[in-house]
Amino acid sequence: MAYTDEEMAHYQRLSNDYVPDAQGPLVSPRQPSQKITSEYAQADPIYVHKTTTLPQQFSQYRTVRGDGNCGWRALAFGYFEALLQTADPSRVLGEVARLTSLNNVLDSVGYASDIYEDFTDVTLDLLRETAATLPAHDDGAALLASFNEPSVCNAIIMHFRLVTSAWMKTHADSYIHYTESQSIQDYCSTNIEPHAVEIDNLGLQACIDAIIKPAGIAVQVLYLDRSPGEQVNQIDWPAEPSTVNAPYQGTSNIRLLYRPGHYDILYKHEDINILPATVVTNPQINLMSDPVYIPASNVCYSRHGLDLDNFYIPGLASAGVSPLAFSTDAFISNSIYAPSALPITTAATDPYIVPYAEPATIGQPPTLEGPWNADRFRPSHYQVEEKFRHVIPIRTEPCQTEAMKQ
Repeated sequence: MAYTDEEMAHYQRLSNDYVPDAQGPLVSPRQPSQKITSEYAQADPIYVHKTTTLPQQFSQYRTVRGDGNCGWRALAFGYFEALLQTADPSRVLGEVARLTSLNNVLDSVGYASDIYEDFTDVTLDLLRETAATLPAHDDGAALLASFNEPSVCNAIIMHFRLVTSAWMKTHADSYIHYTESQSIQDYCSTNIEPHAVEIDNLGLQACIDAIIKPAGIAVQVLYLDRSPGEQVNQIDWPAEPSTVNAPYQGTSNIRLLYRPGHYDILYKHEDINILPATVVTNPQINLMSDPVYIPASNVCYSRHGLDLDNFYIPGLASAGVSPLAFSTDAFISNSIYAPSALPITTAATDPYIVPYAEPATIGQPPTLEGPWNADRFRPSHYQVEEKFRHVIPIRTEPCQTEAMKQ
């Protein structure tokens, strides 16, 4: 189909004036990619054709808030999600070590450690939390919740920006020919380091070189533009081969959809449900007499509160006694980022399992009417009341609330 110069100029103005939605979550849950087709149903016919065929290859996508950080955010989230999909805690912890070593690159270009550590610590902490959930999983719900906390997400993005900038400065020969006569120092200070400046092709290449490829993660960017054809064009960055220092198995992928000034995240059908299907549903807590073993890797850290439905108490498990009755449905149903249940393993063969000690035999507590025997019994704070002060001189203030007595 041929277009007149006026039509091409009109479509170019529409493209230049496109402003992505800066509302909604920083990173959305996955949704059907047919929504992209519907979004462009009344657009340029070339976009209509390309978005019509897009769902044939890519079944789902995530929107990323278009606030000037979307490309960095999409790369960072894709990096964490790709590591999560490996279900390999050692590989994730290997990334903690590798990114920590990149602090040497930050030091070499003059970044102050007391500044960049505020950002690197957030990235490393989230990697450790991710490793702690593996090989079990919550289908990425906790990761999604973390990336929708602005303070967490912005710190990770700034970490990625600083590492990319330092990498370009220490590998200037690889990038200087593409900075349009700017020095690497000037280019990084205007295009890489500032907040809310969108990533360009050169920044994308450098970020992939520094952070993504060495992690064994491939990147695929699909460009939704008016180039000839009914399929979106794509550029692939393969992952670095496995080495002795990075002996990962298989390649993970980040797939990005680029449209004028904006990035979202795409998924092929085979990208979905890669993680082992070990999520527990409807967990119950029953009394038991034997100790249980709980993998340390199943500890779930949440910045949004305690998931009581999945809170397991040492010494309690299914043993035929009625489960404790409580529900937090109202608490978690209000959030699309509420984490799913994590599995509990009773086998003690996993190297990440931390066994609980055998429960001690507890006899009858001694009477408190006579002298206190410190070797046998230490009263709780709430017991330090008027009637006990003559035998327990270490605390004199009374209990402040009735709740502590319960």
